[in-house]
Amino acid sequence: MSWKTPEDAMPWVGLYVAIASLVCTLAMAADAFHGFRQGKLWFPCKLFTLNAASLTVIAVAMKMPVDLTTINKYSIDQDAKNTSIIFLFTMLANFLPSLGLMGDKELLVNMIALSILLITILVNVCIQMVTKWYFFGELNSEFDLLQILATVTVFSVALTVPESRRIFELQYKELHGLSLNHKEIHFSYKELVHNVKKYWVMAETSNPQFVIACSQVSSALGVVCLYLAGLSAISLGMRNRTYYAVLGESDYKWSIKVIDYLQYIGITVGGIAPGFRCLSLISHFNLSKKWSTNHINVFRVEKQWIQILQKWKRTHVRSNIPGRHSKMVFHRFKNLILNVCIVLQILAAVTCKTVCLIPRCFLIIFSYCWHLCKLLLKTCNRKPNALNDNMNSEVEEYRKYVLLFDEEAVLSKRVLTNILKSITKLLQESEKKEPRNLMKLLKKSTNFNGVVEFDNERVPLLHGDNAHNCWSLVLVTLTAVAIALPNVANTRVMELLSGMREGLKIVKRIEENLNENCDLVEARKASKRLWTEVEVYFKWLQIDLKNKAYKGKTSKEILRLLGDVAVQNVIQFKSRESRSLNRSFHKFIASSSMYRISETIQLHCNKQENWPNDEQLFDWISTVIADLLCACFTNIPRVVTMMCHHDAIEKREHSIRAAAKLLGKSKNILSVLEKRQLSNMDVDSMAYIDKWHALPNSELINGCASSNHVQPASASTNGSLIVTVM
Repeated sequence: MSWKTPEDAMPWVGLYVAIASLVCTLAMAADAFHGFRQGKLWFPCKLFTLNAASLTVIAVAMKMPVDLTTINKYSIDQDAKNTSIIFLFTMLANFLPSLGLMGDKELLVNMIALSILLITILVNVCIQMVTKWYFFGELNSEFDLLQILATVTVFSVALTVPESRRIFELQYKELHGLSLNHKEIHFSYKELVHNVKKYWVMAETSNPQFVIACSQVSSALGVVCLYLAGLSAISLGMRNRTYYAVLGESDYKWSIKVIDYLQYIGITVGGIAPGFRCLSLISHFNLSKKWSTNHINVFRVEKQWIQILQKWKRTHVRSNIPGRHSKMVFHRFKNLILNVCIVLQILAAVTCKTVCLIPRCFLIIFSYCWHLCKLLLKTCNRKPNALNDNMNSEVEEYRKYVLLFDEEAVLSKRVLTNILKSITKLLQESEKKEPRNLMKLLKKSTNFNGVVEFDNERVPLLHGDNAHNCWSLVLVTLTAVAIALPNVANTRVMELLSGMREGLKIVKRIEENLNENCDLVEARKASKRLWTEVEVYFKWLQIDLKNKAYKGKTSKEILRLLGDVAVQNVIQFKSRESRSLNRSFHKFIASSSMYRISETIQLHCNKQENWPNDEQLFDWISTVIADLLCACFTNIPRVVTMMCHHDAIEKREHSIRAAAKLLGKSKNILSVLEKRQLSNMDVDSMAYIDKWHALPNSELINGCASSNHVQPASASTNGSLIVTVM
C-alpha cells in the first residue's frame, strides 16, 4: 500500500467514517434489543447516550456533510451527504431520552458540545448550498429542514429537563418521607419485598428518560423516523451496481458504498426505538376525555415548555456595565433574546403536536375501540380468574406510589403490571441463586458466641494500639488460619472456602453501605487484598499456608509461627518514620488482626484439658466464622432498605436492582436468623463487629432474647426505626 497523494488515502478515511457509523448503529441496535428484552417499549438509552465519546463518534460519522472538497464533483458524494443528514436525525432521535439522566451542569456542557457539532454541520451544508445551488434543490432542502427540526427539538427537550427533575424530586421526597414516618417496621421478607417493589415503582415512573420518551417531541421525531426508515429500507433494496454506476465515481472509491450501506442500515435500525416511542404517549396512559382533548389541542402549550425561560427572565443578572441607560439596554436585550427563545419553544411545541396529531388521533380511536371490545369480552366471559384478581389487587396497592409529571395523566394498568412483573421476576431469579455453600456453613452456628470468642481481651496490645476490626478482615484472617492447619481433609477446606466466597460478597455489600469510618475503609481494602491471596494462592502476606516446610509441625507450632511473623510485621511498620497509607499499612492492618486471632486461638486451646486435634480446631474455627457471618447478616434488612433509596435520580434503578438481588439471595439466610433477635442493641451498633464484641456474654448464650425488636439508635436521625429480622 503506497500513498503518493492525499487522494490515495481517501478510501481509508472513508473506512474510518464507515466504522464510526457502524459503532453508532450497533449502539442503537443494542438499546433496541435491551428495550425489547426488558419489555420497556419506550426504549431507555443504555449504550447510545449523549456524552463526549458518542459526540466524538457522531462527529466522525458526519464526515460526508462537512466535506467541502466534494462540492463540485460526483453525485454519489452528494447522495452520501443526504444519507448522512438523515442518519444524524435518526441518532438525535435515539439518544434524546438520555438528556433526562443529566444534572444541570452536565446537561449544559453536553448541549454546548452538541450545538458546536450541529452548527458546524449546518454551516458547512449552507456553504455547499450557496456554492452549488443545484445540490440542495427543492428535494434536498428537506434535509436542511430535518437538521433544523432535530436541532430545535433537542434543545427544546433540554430546557424542560431541569423542571421535570425538580418536580419528580419533590414527589419522591414526599413519598419517601411518608415511608419513614412509621413508628415500627417489621422487616420480614414479605415486608422487605413490599419495600423493594414500592421504591421500584417510584423509580421507574419518575425516570426522566420515561418522561422524555413519552413526550410530544419524542412522538414527533418518532413519526418522522418511521417515515425515513421506510424510505431507507426501500432505497437500500434499490442499491445495486447499476445504481452506483449511474451516480459515478468518488474520491472515496469503494469506501463510499460501505458508508452508504452502513448508514442506510443505521437509519432503518435506528428508526425502531423512536417509532415505538411515538406510540408511548397514548399506549402507556389511560385515556380520559379531558386528557385526550388536551393532547388533540395542538395550540395548548404546557407550562413546563417555557417555565425555565420565564424563570430566567425574572432572574436579575448582575452586570458591571456603568450607567443606568446602559444597564437598561442590557436587560432589555436579555429579555428580547429570552422572548425570542420562548416564541421558538412554543413553535417547537406546536409543531411537534401537529406532526404527531394524525397517529395520535388514530391511536385514540383504536384504543377506545379496543377498550370497547374488552368490555364485550368480559361481559360474555364472566368466569373468575384468581390470578388476574391477585394481579389487579397488587396493581391497585402500588398505584399510589406512581409518580407522574402530568397531574391529569393516569398510568395504564398494563404498564404498571409490567413494572411489577419485572421486579418480581428479578426477585425470583435471585432466589434461585441461593448461596448453598454459605447456607451449609451457617448451619454450624447456633448462637452469636463467635463475636466474642474470636478476640480474647487477655491478648496484650502491641505498642498500645488497638487496630479497628471489620467483618471481612476478621473472617479472612480466620479462614487463613483454618487453611494453615495440618491434617485436615482438602474437601473440608474447599467447602469452607466456597462458603466464604459466597458469604464475603454479602459481607462486603453490608460494609460498603454501613461502615463509613476511615479506619474501617482501610481495613476493608486490606481484607480485599488478603482474600485474593488466601482464596487463589493459599497464601497469607506471601507466606504459603500449605508450605511443605510445615509438614510434621503441629497446629500449635503453626499458630505460633503465624503470630511471630505478624508481630515482626507490626514492629517493622512501627519503627518506620513515615507511615503512609500504602501496601505497608495494609500489611500492618492484616498482621495486627492475625496476631490477635492466632493468640486468641492458642488461649482457647490452652483452656481445654487436652490440646484439640486439627479436625476439632478446624470445626471450632468454622463455627466462629459461621457465628460472625450470622451476626453480620442481621444487617441485611437495613442494607436492603438503604439501597432502595438513592439521592441521585439517575442511580435509583441500579441501586434498587442491587437491593432486589441481595434480598432474593438472602431469603433463606433471613429465615435462619428468624429466632436470633437481640435486645438492647441499637441499629447503628449492629453494623460494627467491635460493638458486637463488647456485648455481655449473657446476651449471646442462646442467640436470642425475649424482646422481638432491635432498639433504635439514640443518636440516629431515624431514631424511631425498630428493626426485626423475621
